[in-house]
Amino acid sequence: MTKHWFTCKVRYVKEDQHGNEGKVTEQFLLDAYNYTEAETRMTFLLEQMGRKPYEVQQITKSNFAEVIRFDDSDMWFRVKVSFVSFDESKGEEKSSNQYFLISAGDVRDAYDKTSDFLKTSISGYVIPSITYTKIVDVFPLAEEDPGMRTVRERGLQPIDESVRTPGTAVDYSDSLPQYDEETGEVLE
Repeated sequence: MTKHWFTCKVRYVKEDQHGNEGKVTEQFLLDAYNYTEAETRMTFLLEQMGRKPYEVQQITKSNFAEVIRFDDSDMWFRVKVSFVSFDESKGEEKSSNQYFLISAGDVRDAYDKTSDFLKTSISGYVIPSITYTKIVDVFPLAEEDPGMRTVRERGLQPIDESVRTPGTAVDYSDSLPQYDEETGEVLE
């Protein structure tokens, strides 16, 4: 199974600096194996952030090849990179596009960080466009809260017991069905 990046559009009630409440819509990016896991992770993350009441309005699969976060920046830019290669059999240049999501301070900073990231690339490249996105935050699966594992243990995706961190959340392992490791069948 392959992980994909999903853009989640969420609407919730937010308090401004004057104490007034109003509904806002924000976009978050997270990686998951499918739409169901993306929605489950987004719901879990929203509850952890204390954003209630909320509504996950839209989940869209994104086509980012790389997501690169820098600690000094909180704005996200979509960078289109065209890799140029030479097809010797046809005697012509070919280009293929990939999209990166880079955290940067501005467009110039995004360009510089992308160029620095691609310094070691063996093929030539061109950066034809850089676009500011409205993505507020990115949640890679590798950085997930250990409490999220408990949500997955409820049946969405069984995981190895050795990776579960005891004491981080309610332990539902006794109520989970047991699986035969070789066949994957549910044991009674």
